[in-house]
Amino acid sequence: MSGSDEEKSEQATDTRREEFRRQGNVAQTRELSTALVLLVSAGCIFALSQFFIDQFFSLFQTTFGDQMVQWIRTDRPTEALVFGGLKLTLLVGPVLIISAIVGISSSVVQIGFLQIEDAFAPKFERLDPVEGFKRIFSVRSLSEGLKSIIKFAILGTVVLTILKGEFHTFPHLVSADPGRLLQFIGSLTAKILFGLGMAMLVIAGADYFFLRWDLEKKMMMSKQEIKDETKQREGDPMIKARIRRMQRNAANKRMMDAVPKASVIVTNPTHIAIALKYDEGLPAPQVIAKGGDLLAEKIKEIAREHGVPIIENKPLARTIFKTLKIGQVIPRELFVAVAEVLSFVYKMKRKKAR
Repeated sequence: MSGSDEEKSEQATDTRREEFRRQGNVAQTRELSTALVLLVSAGCIFALSQFFIDQFFSLFQTTFGDQMVQWIRTDRPTEALVFGGLKLTLLVGPVLIISAIVGISSSVVQIGFLQIEDAFAPKFERLDPVEGFKRIFSVRSLSEGLKSIIKFAILGTVVLTILKGEFHTFPHLVSADPGRLLQFIGSLTAKILFGLGMAMLVIAGADYFFLRWDLEKKMMMSKQEIKDETKQREGDPMIKARIRRMQRNAANKRMMDAVPKASVIVTNPTHIAIALKYDEGLPAPQVIAKGGDLLAEKIKEIAREHGVPIIENKPLARTIFKTLKIGQVIPRELFVAVAEVLSFVYKMKRKKAR
């Protein structure tokens, strides 16, 4: 059974998640940005309402006052445009700047700083009209359309509810002064934006969890896909085993080449063999080879061929075999035991020399 046909029952690996992320497939809801922008806009209008009213009155009075007439009569339209642009910037600028910052921050909060590598690669299959027609009428497109209808129905209900609560105020606005009228419009706008923002926040939460669930479902892997990924990442197990075997054989060969240089071979006597070397350049005797069973027999065979003394000392052989690695020197607690062995070896050599 191929990986594509096999049931995808396993959670996605980190490699799979990173691959989706590189392609731009992440759980990100646009509704969160919209919700935060609406809430921040409502907050700006509420907090800066007096500032906005002052700027609007200044713009209104100048536009329909003597100053504008003087600019027109003296042929100075540039000053009028500069003044109008400045006032509009002061009215709209704070909300736009803060909204832009909030919109960018909402994306960073959801997905971090996303570096898309594969999403911009040309995909010529997208030019296929048949595939395009399928995408338009796909289940995903239909679900997005249904989601939009539900979203607009909720938002429309929120707006109508807020307006219904203010209906009793509308008749009194006929005789209200401009300042009172502007305050009411600003308050109503802030209420509508806040209501829409809270509704969008709820929609954004639901949408995010749905997108997250849908993405996790898409990233699911079959057991064969996980095996293939592991093999690709770590290499073929058979090749790795062969490499380890070759490395082990090379290490054993280097170790056997060092046995003729040993000062003594300590055995237990049948299962373990330890080759120790000691000369003036070493701070203490050094383990240059060790092995068990067949490897021990090989060490003893090479030692006999080169006349290296073989001494039986079960406790010492077992201790060195378990606690020391090749290349390590004898620790202080074993000095006495090893010194006795070397002393015995040197005595034997002196007797032979006579």
